[in-house]
Parts: sequence; C-alpha cells; structure tokens
Amino acid sequence: MSSWREQLDSLEEEQKNMLLGSSLSQRFAAWPLSLSHPAIVGAFYGLLLMIALILPIGLRSDWVAKTWFTDTSFMTLTTCLFLAILGQISSLTNRIIQRPPIAPPRVILFSLPFIGLAGLIGLWMNLIPEFPEIIAWIILLIPGPIYVHLSWAPRYRMLILLEDGKNPFEPHVEEVGEREKELELEAAVEALAE
Repeated sequence: MSSWREQLDSLEEEQKNMLLGSSLSQRFAAWPLSLSHPAIVGAFYGLLLMIALILPIGLRSDWVAKTWFTDTSFMTLTTCLFLAILGQISSLTNRIIQRPPIAPPRVILFSLPFIGLAGLIGLWMNLIPEFPEIIAWIILLIPGPIYVHLSWAPRYRMLILLEDGKNPFEPHVEEVGEREKELELEAAVEALAE
C-alpha cells in the first residue's frame, strides 16, 4: 500500500493545504501515522505542559525530592492520560461527524497556556489573590484538546483515508461494526447453501 505522501500529488493545491494545515499540523503530519494519532498528540501536549511545570511543582513541594518526584509523576501521568482520553474521544467523534479541519484562533490558543501557567505559579507562590486552582488548570489544559478536536483529529482522519487509497474529500460512511455484519451475512448465506 502506498503512503499518503505519495498520493498527495494527485490532490489540488487547496486540498493539500487543508490536509497539511499550519506549521504545527505539518509537524505532526511529519510523524508516522501510527505515532500521530490524536490521543498520542493529546498526551504529548500534556507531557510538554508537565515539563514546563517541573520547577513550579518543586517550589510547591518545598524542594523535598521525594514529594517533588511523587507530585510530578502523578500530575504528569494524570494529565497525559486525561488529554489522551480527550484525544481519543475527538478521534471517534470526527470519524462519525466527518467534518473538515478548522483552524482555531491562534492568538487565543497559544496565549492560554502561558496565562494558565502564570495563574498556577502565582497561586502557588501566593502572589495573586486566591481563586480556585481548577480555573488555572483549565486555562492551562484547554488549548490542547481544542486544537486536537478542531484541527488535528479531522486532519488525521483524512490522512488515514488517503493512506487507505480513498479520496478524503468525498463523503465516506464508516459504519461501526460493518465488518461484523458482513461476516454474519456470509455465515447466513453459507448456512442457507448447505
């Protein structure tokens, strides 16, 4: 089976731009399709966030190595798992809805993690007035799932279709359990033939 990159030349320029998207989507498109699944991209976003939070978590744990390591490990695993689950939900939703990718507003999407990070650090250092920590976490985490759901999951679905030799710009009905129904039909026909 040929790679989707080989079939890209048969598409119009506008269709290529929709498939490849912006520079961020092009980076994920450069990965093998098995590694660029929306769940993996979501978990990767969580991992990047937690790398940025290693020192603030150390500050929060008063630099006690055991607490620092435990808190960092737990938060990293929880965040990556949560964002991977959201990425999988986005992937399944986009298989059903089959909508084209949408470019989310970059100014908002790229600034929210910094605002959330500043909020968390400000709360942990008692620099800003008290407000629920969950709000800072939501502001920090929400850009990843928004990008995955609006932009990468539909693009990934289209790349998978192209990899399978189908035109991603034609409507495709992907029925859940279609293969099982075919097997049941074949078994029924064989039973009637006996």
